[in-house]
Amino acid sequence: MKYENEMEIDVGRCLRALVKRWRFLIVMAILCGVAGFILTMEKKEDTYQATSSVYAMSGDSYSSAQVGVSAMNDYADIATSMKVCERAALLMGNARVTGDDIMKSTTVSTGKKSSSSTTVQDSTIMKITCEYTDPVVAMEMSQAVAEAFTIEMENILGTDAVKLLDKPYAYKVSFDATQHQWMIRIAAFLGGLLIGAAVVVIGEIFDSRTRTIRECTMREDLPIIGVIPRYKD
Repeated sequence: MKYENEMEIDVGRCLRALVKRWRFLIVMAILCGVAGFILTMEKKEDTYQATSSVYAMSGDSYSSAQVGVSAMNDYADIATSMKVCERAALLMGNARVTGDDIMKSTTVSTGKKSSSSTTVQDSTIMKITCEYTDPVVAMEMSQAVAEAFTIEMENILGTDAVKLLDKPYAYKVSFDATQHQWMIRIAAFLGGLLIGAAVVVIGEIFDSRTRTIRECTMREDLPIIGVIPRYKD
C-alpha cells in the first residue's frame, strides 16, 4: 500500500503556536516599530494649498463670448508656463520664491458653466491651485499666478475677457507631516507583527515532527498499536 505524504494545515495548531510564541511576535513588532521610528526621525514640512480662480465671460455677442471661453480652454497650460510663473514671482516680490518654484507648485483645472437667456453668456472658470510649505506664501503664490495669467491672456487676445474671479481667502493642509510620520511608524509596528506571525505559521506548517495521533497514522491509513501517555514527575 502506498501513502501520499500530503501537507495539511492545522489551523488550531498554528493558532496555538502563535499564542505560545507571543513574546517573539512582540519583539518583532517592537524591532520594526523602532526601525520605522528611526526612519521618520527627520520630520518633513507640512504643505499648504491655496486656490484662486479666473473666468472668461462676455455678454456682448455670441462670437466674443466664444472667443474668451475657447481661448482660456485652449491656453489653460499657459498658467503653468515659465513666462507666467516668472511674472507671478515678480508680482509676489518674495526673494525666496522663484518662477521655477511656482511652476512646480501650481496645478490648473477648468470647468465650464453656461446659462441661457436673451443674451449669450457662456463662461469658463479656471481654478489655480498652489502648494507651499508656508500657508501665506501659498495664498500669495496662487493670487500672483492668477493675476499673471490674466495679463498674459490680455496680451494674447487683445481684450480683458479673462478676469480674476476669486482670490485665495483661505488655505488648507494638503500634507500633514506629523500624521504621515505616525502612519509610517504604526505601519512598521503592524508589519513587524505580521512578519513574526508569518514566520511562526510557516515554521509550524513545515515542521515535520508529529504531535497528534492523526499525524502518526498519516491520514488514518495506518493502524494504532498503542499510545504512550504523557508523564510528569
